[in-house]
Amino acid sequence: MNMNNFFIIMMFFSLMNLQSQNSISGEVKDIKGLPIEGVNIYLEGTIEGSTSNVDGIFSFETNEKSTVTLIASFIGYKDFKKTTTVNDLKNIKITLYIDDTNLDEVVISTSSFSLGKSRTLEKMDALDIVMTGSSNGDIFGALQSLPGTQKVGEDGRLYIRGGEDRETQTFIDGMHVLVAYTSTAQNSPARSRFSPFLFKGINFSLGGYELEYGQALSSVLPMETKDVSSGTKLGVTFSPLNIGGGGTYSFGKESISANLDYTNLSFYNSILPDKLDWVKDYAKLSGELQYKKEIGNSGLFKIYTAYDNTGFIQNITDELNELPTRSFGLKQNNYYVNSTYTTKTKSGLDLFFGAAFSTVNNDYENASVQGDLYEEDMEELHLKSKLKKRVSSIFKINTGVEAYLKKYENKYTDILDVVRQNQKIDQNIYAAFLDNQFKLTRGLYANASGRVEYSTYNSEFNFFPRASINYINGDFQLSGVFGKYYQTPEDVIMASTLTKLKQESSTHYILGSSYSFNDRLLRLELYHKDYKNLSLIEDSNYTSNGFGKSNGFDIYFSDDKTFKDLDYTFSFSYNNSKRLYKDYPVESTPLFSTDINTSLNVKYFMPSIKTYLGVSNTYASGRPYNNPNEPGFVNSKAKSYHSLDMNLTFLLSKKVILFTSLTNVLGRENVFGYNYSDSPNTNGVYKSSPITVSRDRFFFVGLFISLKNNSPYDVSNF
Repeated sequence: MNMNNFFIIMMFFSLMNLQSQNSISGEVKDIKGLPIEGVNIYLEGTIEGSTSNVDGIFSFETNEKSTVTLIASFIGYKDFKKTTTVNDLKNIKITLYIDDTNLDEVVISTSSFSLGKSRTLEKMDALDIVMTGSSNGDIFGALQSLPGTQKVGEDGRLYIRGGEDRETQTFIDGMHVLVAYTSTAQNSPARSRFSPFLFKGINFSLGGYELEYGQALSSVLPMETKDVSSGTKLGVTFSPLNIGGGGTYSFGKESISANLDYTNLSFYNSILPDKLDWVKDYAKLSGELQYKKEIGNSGLFKIYTAYDNTGFIQNITDELNELPTRSFGLKQNNYYVNSTYTTKTKSGLDLFFGAAFSTVNNDYENASVQGDLYEEDMEELHLKSKLKKRVSSIFKINTGVEAYLKKYENKYTDILDVVRQNQKIDQNIYAAFLDNQFKLTRGLYANASGRVEYSTYNSEFNFFPRASINYINGDFQLSGVFGKYYQTPEDVIMASTLTKLKQESSTHYILGSSYSFNDRLLRLELYHKDYKNLSLIEDSNYTSNGFGKSNGFDIYFSDDKTFKDLDYTFSFSYNNSKRLYKDYPVESTPLFSTDINTSLNVKYFMPSIKTYLGVSNTYASGRPYNNPNEPGFVNSKAKSYHSLDMNLTFLLSKKVILFTSLTNVLGRENVFGYNYSDSPNTNGVYKSSPITVSRDRFFFVGLFISLKNNSPYDVSNF
């Protein structure tokens, strides 16, 4: 089914409803006689129905003229059913009775963590993200305190359960983000392009995720922006690194929000210099704009756009290979726009329509030698429509179609201004998915899903199966998940080879359990991933003959109860990964993978001085690397990683928040491997230098001031 046919069918259903003639009406109450709002009332076997209002009243039109079955259903209540003639369903009185757990109440926690209001397992608002000791106010930094993440400190990106950073994909309001990270200088951790204060909920899935999300081999990060604001607010931010401001204007059922930020490291580097040789300090200008409007009783329209311009120049000297210094420069323009519309029909259909466009332009001056230029342009249009339907208290579906229209081009110009390379790749991916959720019996739930994709790049279809079984008994859950996922190879690889590569695949097997008790949560998960069709260089050309595996287990514990005003979480992860891909001559542990990762995070509130203290202690076993002075491949390990990070958040007044943070308090020099010279010296030894971050410690202080806001202690920039 193509996109046009899907819209035609939806319009056809709407027109059918308009032609209805007979009226059904009534009211819904509980056993105490109180009205129930939001009850789903519909005719069995049809799409005709409505929902009750705040007074429990409902009404809708129907084409039916004879005997029908009316059903009323609501979370936590037994379904009401009545079979009679249409004429007997005028001003009907319905009473709903409490029921045990039904399908809509179930929160399946396997491999998922929720930050904010999206789910109920692990809640964290924007300030909680900021106050995670190791986050430095960054979404990705906060997520790296969770189990399953692996510490790659020199780039700061998310590496999940033995997967590369590109295997984790980010979505905003269900729509894909092409590039979610900021650009950075050499060995400087990247940050999220998006402020945590933009979102009401962040769902982070470590594996086995729903098939609505495609083109991700390891994990997905769906984030939901806030709905229409109920009030107007305005705020500014100051720090040694940046200055920003913005706010929200609310009018009726609409609101518009804007934010502008300028970052420049010149002043900061003059006080606390790093290890880099700057010619022009890192600078970034970014802006965001979002408009939201409630339409009717259940419709919500959102349009969000973000732009950032980044640039810097740094001197790079390759001392290992005794090459002359070059002034490496980056100029990047990154633009993203996202528009969605959601609504619920009278028959109980949840409809979603979305479109997102991303374009990223990178210019790398003096990329390899002084005087050359490497240009890279990426573009993506993502379209999606879907519908959800709770068919009954034991069955619901989520189905939809989507398309990715992608373009990629790179060009290399040498010092003589001769174009030596110009590679392009265009591809479209069309997909359809169907997610079926079942309640088998009390406490036992299942999911059977499928996704099919077609790629114009290699003219191939791929089928994604997913199945899960979940047992829930009170606060205890036991889950098993199987899923297969596909992702296209890297754009630069596809553009550089004449061979039509297959989509890379990853098959997930997950067994997880969780137990919640007295504001404490304990989780244990075992997982195994099989990789196939990975890009592998054979005879100087890329093929799809690569493969790999990754298995391990994660432990997570959180406690909000034991100590007054103190919350803490602890995570432990073990991972064993092997791959044969890219330029690897033999199957080996990937250079980004670490066996052991642990994190202890503590948040303590001191009410007498209205201050939050956040502390994070992170440990990771040594990263593997290849030492050409030793036999074998990937034959050595760096020393282990350890960092103690702290922050303090001072609630100076209801409208002023002072945030401070310091990473790596103990000043440990963490080494992430070694670089080696291309050839040995006269003694037959390859010279080496350690890979470290550009600054061992990072200190931040920021002042958030609300100029207009009805809510206390709320950052008002967005």
